[in-house]
Amino acid sequence: MNLRGVIHGRTIELEEDPHLPDGTTVEVELSVPSTNPFWGLLHDYADLLSEIEQEVMTERERTRWRSPNGEGTD
Repeated sequence: MNLRGVIHGRTIELEEDPHLPDGTTVEVELSVPSTNPFWGLLHDYADLLSEIEQEVMTERERTRWRSPNGEGTD
């Protein structure tokens, strides 16, 4: 069962009722959702994202950039 909630000190306020009796012992695994909801959708593709990031960084190193005044950076 996965539920979302908000932490208030040592208390977690759940967004919905867990339908468990009071006093039930539970185990909690915490994760903080990304500020960008699309990254959560791509969680299963972490390796692919790493490869894409590496290719982008490699391409940035190869690219000749122009300075703001329009001159090349040779």
